[in-house]
Amino acid sequence: MLVSRRKLVGLVSLAVAQKILSAGASRSASVSKRLVLITTGGIRRQESFSQEGVANIPHLVNDLFPQSLFYPFTVNEGVTSHFNTISSMLTGVWQHVDDWGSQQPASPTLFHYLQRQLHADADQTWVVTSNKQLTANISPGVNVILSKQLMVEAVERIIKGQTLRTRLEREQILQEMTAVLETDYERVGFGVPSASAFQNPEVKQTFVAALANFIHGPNAPTSGDELTFMIAREVLQRLAPAMLMLNFSDMEVAHSGSYSLHLAGIRRADELCHRMWQFIQSNPELSATTSLVIMDEFGRDPDGSGTNGFFNHRTDTECCRMTWSMVLGASVKKPQLVERVVRQVDMAPSIANWMGFECENSMGSVLPEFHG
Repeated sequence: MLVSRRKLVGLVSLAVAQKILSAGASRSASVSKRLVLITTGGIRRQESFSQEGVANIPHLVNDLFPQSLFYPFTVNEGVTSHFNTISSMLTGVWQHVDDWGSQQPASPTLFHYLQRQLHADADQTWVVTSNKQLTANISPGVNVILSKQLMVEAVERIIKGQTLRTRLEREQILQEMTAVLETDYERVGFGVPSASAFQNPEVKQTFVAALANFIHGPNAPTSGDELTFMIAREVLQRLAPAMLMLNFSDMEVAHSGSYSLHLAGIRRADELCHRMWQFIQSNPELSATTSLVIMDEFGRDPDGSGTNGFFNHRTDTECCRMTWSMVLGASVKKPQLVERVVRQVDMAPSIANWMGFECENSMGSVLPEFHG
């Protein structure tokens, strides 16, 4: 029987989660502070924090904003591409490297500083994303999961006859994804600094059984961002790492010209940010120690521009460069709206200061409201 989209995405969740469990077999010592950073692909002000846009972000506005430090005027002064923008957020330095992730950031990232200064092990630093531009080069030595690419790779291998598995059936797809994870995961965007996996069949089968009801139930994920959320949640629940970054990019369907799907992606990111906050708050250990930072990467081009407006994010305009940032959790002593202009590169040294290490090369400034 052929596999539905819902079940196919669920299979990716299962295959990747098995690998997460193996990575956590030698979990390092617990940390006193944790950081979850969510970045969202380009969302303009007019589709979000504006009178006409708030309908697309009800959770950010009604549930999260009242509890947060909110910086509505966060400027992206760098290259408005995904890899460069996220690299700038993580380094505190505007990055000008390859847009498609073939080069490493030119400056050390928060992950690097955390590992070196606080002696965090490999299982303490994770990136989970469905954006194909965020390759393992985003921060070498960090666990990077590019789950959508794994799904595409497995399906393509079966369709093209590159494997002994010949049908798009549940068990054959799961077997193919497991084979990719075991033998060729680096080629599909994964970066796993420790020796990989699948060496304990008993533990593996225990994990399969634990996830079975979720994967085949009514809440199984159906989109790239829902898959990213599910895997990131498993990382948090099973490993509770010091630093986890995840990226929501369903709204980037805008590049294909579909405004309705673009809005659907924004609404989905809004819901998933809220669900991540709810999950953190539901876990006493995470709730007491974790800050959740949500950052919009950039806006999009203005309507009427030569780059087709919402399709792209290329123009040197306020519409493209003005973003927002939100901080929740353990680092927020007093929720407040901070109306001065700040820069995206200010967030990295602020996170580092709160967690107890130094973002040495940063050109940004520590935000005083983000308490250390």
